[in-house]
Amino acid sequence: MSQFPLITIIGVPNTGKSTLFNRLIGRRKALIHNQPGMTRDIFRQKIDVNGRRIDLQDSGGFFPDKEFISAEINKKIFKAAEESDLIIFLFDGKRELLGYEKDLFLQIRRLRKTIIPVINKADKPDTFLPPSSYYELKADFIPISAEHNLGLETLLDEIGKSFAFSSQAIPEDHPVARISIIGKPNVGKSSLINKILNDDMVIVSPMPGTTRDSVDLQVRRNRQTFILVDNAGIRKMQKVREDTESAAVIRAESELRQSDVIIFVIDISQRVDQNDLLIAQKVVQAAKPVIIAGNKADLLASGTAGEKFFAQARSRFNSLYFAPFIAVSAVSGKNVFQVLDLAETIVAKLGKKIQLSQFNELVKRILREKKLITSDHKVFNPKFISIETQRPFFVKFHCKTNLKLNPTDEIFLKKRLTQELDFAGIPIYFKIAASR
Repeated sequence: MSQFPLITIIGVPNTGKSTLFNRLIGRRKALIHNQPGMTRDIFRQKIDVNGRRIDLQDSGGFFPDKEFISAEINKKIFKAAEESDLIIFLFDGKRELLGYEKDLFLQIRRLRKTIIPVINKADKPDTFLPPSSYYELKADFIPISAEHNLGLETLLDEIGKSFAFSSQAIPEDHPVARISIIGKPNVGKSSLINKILNDDMVIVSPMPGTTRDSVDLQVRRNRQTFILVDNAGIRKMQKVREDTESAAVIRAESELRQSDVIIFVIDISQRVDQNDLLIAQKVVQAAKPVIIAGNKADLLASGTAGEKFFAQARSRFNSLYFAPFIAVSAVSGKNVFQVLDLAETIVAKLGKKIQLSQFNELVKRILREKKLITSDHKVFNPKFISIETQRPFFVKFHCKTNLKLNPTDEIFLKKRLTQELDFAGIPIYFKIAASR
């Protein structure tokens, strides 16, 4: 459980929950769109209120139908409400109170939680009068405009009054690793996360495109805390029909560049297709450590047939030659935690500084074992070597000329360094510079 008080924003679709959430956390995290049902998962971020740290979470819009997605969202809303210390119930001030909205408010009130009723879209909060139907709730509303940043000081003051804050300083946050889970739709990314969490924090359904945004989930394992990021399924942009989905795909691509480790999930029970290869290309461009998780291994035939299929899938990702390939099953749990532990190992390894003198000796030893050739067919013989950065791992060779290695020899050297440094999953980049 979090050591900080938990506040959840609840309401029906299109009341502006994500706009308020983004305004309070001070940056754009939840996707905002005028289509109802845009927020489907629970987003949680920390905010500072009167000098104290609070966990704030956004929730999906409650909608009273029997569709699978709506039912899952509604269950998560009530679960989030039960776990909360305070609830911000958000209404739309530009319309009358809805019948099912009133029912939801009364149901939430029966949980006996502290509730702050807030009416959004009040362009002039100081003189705002709510539509007459809102008086049925007999509640003291706080009028705000999340879009125009009006009335939020009053809301924050009310939040502050709801908790007994001490004068103790805000504890410093320790940097945590971001482990981003990516893959095409319906390969089982959310199911994989649910297996790790043993919780229903992420909606899982048989419908492609369920996860519409990048969802951050804090996880603690082996006394280490890290963030798991569940991303929208990436598919070729011409196949993305909804503009809401295309926005989520763009967000997922951006998330790759912010991650510390990428877990690239494929469906190992199906042949690798062009969409998988497209994502592999985006993963390579992100220049981050990578683990390939072949999910649905429980569907593979046993024996040599399954092993052959596994080997064929692995061979398709030549550009990710450095990435370990692990067969997993979100259903049975096979190797799920092995993937997670490997990601932790990679982060720890990148955090340790490599001695430059030892690295130089290692490269010289490899070059003595095999002569490597440059693009002009001369022997590769650098004067000295430097490590420019470790994240990404960037090696600079200082040579007489800036001619690159023969591509085959470059891959050979990278693979040997990966093996010698125990760098499974960590990409290595070369730069050759002319040095006098």
